[in-house]
Amino acid sequence: MAIKQKIFIAIAYCLMALSATAQTMTTMTNHSEKVAAILKAVELYAEAGRSASREIGQQAFTEAATMSWVENGNITTVPITALYDGLEQTGEEEVTYEVVDVNIAGNIAFVRIDSWFSKLGSFNDMFTLAQQENGEWKIVSKIYSVK
Repeated sequence: MAIKQKIFIAIAYCLMALSATAQTMTTMTNHSEKVAAILKAVELYAEAGRSASREIGQQAFTEAATMSWVENGNITTVPITALYDGLEQTGEEEVTYEVVDVNIAGNIAFVRIDSWFSKLGSFNDMFTLAQQENGEWKIVSKIYSVK
């Protein structure tokens, strides 16, 4: 094979590799942006707890969102307004959390966090979210267990 052909082939391989790397980096950037947008809703949930604020909570959740838990083997599901009522009754408190898992499939997502509320205790929280037409992510449901 002539030297020019070898150089041409080498350059073609390099360009293909660069293209694949660029596509991977774009995909990673898009994924990182989605994760950040999703975690904004989770942070609003935590801030609602810190501030005991129904208004902040309403920014995190859809109007029809639900909250569920299992108690004595029975599953309970209530409208998310029950969470807002509880936050207001408890009052302001310290809230921290650690993101355990984020799973995204198109315009839906699942997030699991371990949370700690200074007055209420520690929880395993799991959220399902959906992306609205404007690109904003909202929590559709929350299920939790006490640690």
